[in-house]
Amino acid sequence: MADNWPPQEITLSSGKRILFLTKNLDLIRQQLYDGLNLSMSDLTVDELLDDINTDVMTPAWVCFDHDPAEIAKNGYAGLIHNGKRVFEENALINGNFEVIVSGHRKGTGSSRETAAQAEKWAGIRIVIAASFAPIHERNNINLGQLMGDHEMLEKLQNGATLPLCEFIDKYDPITKLIVENGGIFPFAKQLKSGNIDLPIPECNQRPMTMCEKIIAKKLLATNGKTAYVEPHNAVLASVNGGYSHEFTTAQVHEFLKHEYGENYSLPDPDKFAVFEDHLLYATGVPRFGPFTDKIQTLRNMQNLFQQHTGVRDYSAKDGIS
Repeated sequence: MADNWPPQEITLSSGKRILFLTKNLDLIRQQLYDGLNLSMSDLTVDELLDDINTDVMTPAWVCFDHDPAEIAKNGYAGLIHNGKRVFEENALINGNFEVIVSGHRKGTGSSRETAAQAEKWAGIRIVIAASFAPIHERNNINLGQLMGDHEMLEKLQNGATLPLCEFIDKYDPITKLIVENGGIFPFAKQLKSGNIDLPIPECNQRPMTMCEKIIAKKLLATNGKTAYVEPHNAVLASVNGGYSHEFTTAQVHEFLKHEYGENYSLPDPDKFAVFEDHLLYATGVPRFGPFTDKIQTLRNMQNLFQQHTGVRDYSAKDGIS
């Protein structure tokens, strides 16, 4: 597959592999460690794992790393069988997989973005499932991952080339643009540079609720014209405020540096804030002991982000947030 992801035509890459997450965990082990290669024609959807939880993909302790490349080393660390990890450290990376396949409701559980990151930074770019949990699906979209079904995979394994539109035609116009541009950060950068024209909602003048009026007033790309919205419109709107906490701020800082450079800035930083929440009482908790340094790194990087951007600082004082 092309480095400029995603290309307009999707094929399987020579030398890359497909990982099938089967209910038979021994088959997963054979794919990871013994070089077993399976085909969709070898399996039925019922033989694939359903309800794969994001806590299985990246348990909480994995999220103490903020670098996605480090997170990927422990992808699926929460899949335990007979007291042992099915995926040892680096197993997902070392498998040389570009496609991962499961059953129904992929990505249930916590909304953590790290679950999708673990797959992407392990080299996976196509995620196949019968269905996806909505938030996990959105996390994949924001990373520029392609999601398809088992019939599409079987075509790819038979040597077919699929147009990108087969993966994205199910989405609204804005989501299509996000995936076509490789994810939310590249999309936002192109939008800021004026290289993307946002679609304007096709909505005639109508009575609107208070919430709809607020959204309509904040719409981007209306060129100053009065706009109207209605349920199911896909829109982008400016916001009056936002926040980040210490479990996510380190990634925000690093991603913005990567996309916009070391000297990036936030517009209207006084509208945004950081606060301590998830890790406020982690110090001194025995089970968090092995991760003390990583936890402190997350706190320190939130401080760096606040100092760099000038957002409001609601850090804890004397242990009180």
